[in-house]
Amino acid sequence: MVAASLGGFVLAGILTANLQIIRGGVRITQYAEMESQVRRGIDYLGRDLREALDLTWNGESDLTLTIPTSATTTAQVTYAWTSASQTFYRVAGASSSAVNGRFELVRGIPALPGGAAGLTFARFDRDGATATTNATTKSILVTMTVARSAKTAASSQRQISATFTMRNKPST
Repeated sequence: MVAASLGGFVLAGILTANLQIIRGGVRITQYAEMESQVRRGIDYLGRDLREALDLTWNGESDLTLTIPTSATTTAQVTYAWTSASQTFYRVAGASSSAVNGRFELVRGIPALPGGAAGLTFARFDRDGATATTNATTKSILVTMTVARSAKTAASSQRQISATFTMRNKPST
């Protein structure tokens, strides 16, 4: 009877340790996925911003870039965040409401407390002052707060920001 009780305590300890190891593995996987998505999203945005010839400011979480596709033609791409799906995405064209061709870059960007956007763009002129028009915008700061959570693991949240200079856009 004593041996069975002792065996039960040991088994309970082993099961608890296994559960903690599994939870740790889930957290690491979620963190790696979050980092990978953020890196990919920042890379796409950075590439397009550096190449952009012009910019249309649609709002703090929505901007359209005009990028060269060849020596004589251009195309528009829109980067936007939506609170409904908590995603940051890229879509061809000048409208963030387009669904065809929408490419999700980062999932898991919730709205901030108080309803503020989970991803925002800020624009600056060539001197680093806040730009108020598309014509004077020379660099863009993107800030996002990403989060991952699951039933088996605690949530993780991280704020990321990056600034990009629009090299091909003429300064005014």
